[in-house]
Amino acid sequence: MILVTGGTGVIGSELLRLLSQAGIPARALVRNSNKAQKLPGITYFVGDLARPETLKAAFEGASALFLLTHYYEDMVELQHNAIVAARAAGVAHVVKVSAFAASGHSKAPIGRWHYQVEQELKESGMGWTMLRPHHFMLNLLAQAEYVRTEGAIYSPSGDGKIPYIDPRDVAAVAFVTLTQPGHLGKTYVLTGSEAISYRQASEIIGQIIGKELRFVDETPEQARARRVREGVPPAVIESVLAIGAYQRAGGKTVTITNTVAEITGRPPRTVTEFVQENASVFRG
Repeated sequence: MILVTGGTGVIGSELLRLLSQAGIPARALVRNSNKAQKLPGITYFVGDLARPETLKAAFEGASALFLLTHYYEDMVELQHNAIVAARAAGVAHVVKVSAFAASGHSKAPIGRWHYQVEQELKESGMGWTMLRPHHFMLNLLAQAEYVRTEGAIYSPSGDGKIPYIDPRDVAAVAFVTLTQPGHLGKTYVLTGSEAISYRQASEIIGQIIGKELRFVDETPEQARARRVREGVPPAVIESVLAIGAYQRAGGKTVTITNTVAEITGRPPRTVTEFVQENASVFRG
């Protein structure tokens, strides 16, 4: 039995859809059952990773765990609680969604958090698979309001390029690693098939929605102030700024892998395809 955390998010809900479609029974751990999609073969358990006492029923009898939480300050605690519950329940294999920037010396707090959880998972005695996706295409939707109201896209990344990945492709890789042998002890870096800059992304969005867009190359100070106004948590702001600096400098942030195609048998979705599917969000 596969247990999926983060089952109401984009990646988790797509993974549950794939499992249901394949006729593979699974469980989803959710905090609010009203937000859960009702799918054949999927059982929903109400529980909260912040409250370990609520987890036993969901984890009991599970053989594999898909581990994904939000990326805020309590991420390490939540994922620690999941690992403890999984080990106590006898889970044999954990597939964790980590991050491209996962490192013990990353300047991005999120990268350090993921690395810390990776190390705990490796030392847990359970089998593991790490998925390290690059920048999510979904992050482009955070620019939608600026596109609609100002005809602009903001970023401190300059002309640095990154190979955006569609979260659904991450779910497709997770599906394979959870249901097929040969993935224990593997770390997979997941990217799209092309590296583009925010400036190029703004051109793609503009062409698809039929609107000329400005790319605003922010200073780190301007980007920080904008994120504060948006109510983004401080540690997430620091991570975004660090990633923007890495991107502007080039180097490893332009790394492209063929892992999605190798594991799923199909190429990753492109930014153009993603924007076409979400054009109404940018148009308003």
